[in-house]
Amino acid sequence: METRERGPAVAERTAALARAAFRAGDRYPGLPPADGSAETAGDVLAELARGTRIWTGFDRHGEAVGCVRAVPGADGAWAVRRLAVAPRARGRSVGRLLMRALEDGARAAGAARVVLDAVVERGNPPFYCRLGYRTTAHFPGPDKPLSEVRMEKDLATPDGELSYPWGGEPFPLWDGPLRVWFCGPRGTVALPAVPGPRPEAAVAALAGRAAWQVGAGARFRGADGLACPGGVLVDPRPAEAVPAFVMPRGVDGGALALWRTGG
Repeated sequence: METRERGPAVAERTAALARAAFRAGDRYPGLPPADGSAETAGDVLAELARGTRIWTGFDRHGEAVGCVRAVPGADGAWAVRRLAVAPRARGRSVGRLLMRALEDGARAAGAARVVLDAVVERGNPPFYCRLGYRTTAHFPGPDKPLSEVRMEKDLATPDGELSYPWGGEPFPLWDGPLRVWFCGPRGTVALPAVPGPRPEAAVAALAGRAAWQVGAGARFRGADGLACPGGVLVDPRPAEAVPAFVMPRGVDGGALALWRTGG
């Protein structure tokens, strides 16, 4: 439900949900703290004063279990801000329901699109892709050595789930060298590639070589865009323990994490 109140109690509840959600830990260890992990009620009040709208979800006991914010734009696009789900409520579709409520509110207000920025290394883009959001740009994080994507949903199209990453990015938005990551029984390997017109074909062509390096059943785990061609990187550890996989910009300032999949 949309939260119409604008007072300190709503601001504190929203900030507390954000802190709990963003402090709960990332998919990959060692990333910089998320901005929402230190949010205050004053931060939320300042957003509300600028016209930000809030949707809050409650459980059957009346306890707040999640919230999401949106900033209406003059160009017909609403920008998502800080989807937060309480750790105890994860896995119950709270985030999906909150996003649907936000989209319904945007449609009712005459918005044409919903846009958002998501951090690749935190594993966020696949969730939004499943809600029908398409990637329209890759870019370096402005204040941390992380990689972000701009994602967008046309509110005039029917809701539908897109496969990640190819369904949400059918044409490559990066035309430079790639470093493609695979994991297998013997560790992790990164192999060089060029995206070509079909990035999934470039990845599939490397599967046999990856299996030779790290064992049968090698799984695609993601890819980075590079400023210049790179070589093969083999590591006996799982991907989550390889710094260049966890946070490529922290190792090479010219790298950008384009895609990350689950284990």
